[in-house]
Amino acid sequence: MIPIMTESYASVVLGGQDRNAEYLGIFVAWLVSNQLISEALNQRASKSVARLRLQDLTGSGFLTTVLNGELKPEHLSDEGNRFVESYFVPGRYRADYDGVEVDEENEWVHYDAVAPKISAAWREHRKPAKKPILGKILQFPSRR
Repeated sequence: MIPIMTESYASVVLGGQDRNAEYLGIFVAWLVSNQLISEALNQRASKSVARLRLQDLTGSGFLTTVLNGELKPEHLSDEGNRFVESYFVPGRYRADYDGVEVDEENEWVHYDAVAPKISAAWREHRKPAKKPILGKILQFPSRR
């Protein structure tokens, strides 16, 4: 079992070289769209959740206005936290995000390019663990 982080997973940086609002926003939008947020957040921000799902609010907009610029474990369901711990925290999302080239500066266009990679990681995460194949070794009497 993966231990769940108790602090913030990430905080938004809006300006400068380290700005990451779109990077985090796309991931947050995917989490919200795939119902991996906590029930409390879903209820508290139901209008914003609906707007995001309808693509009337960007992920970075949701991140900055609803989540106060931070993605925290309390914002996610248990399954959402397990996925973030296995995909986002080790840097796999960063590699997927950086591996997509988008010429347009529209966050939803970028989302459409990155979301299939996140979804593939999600499907991999959801696969049941492979059980080891156990076999019995038989020993036959030797012929003499």
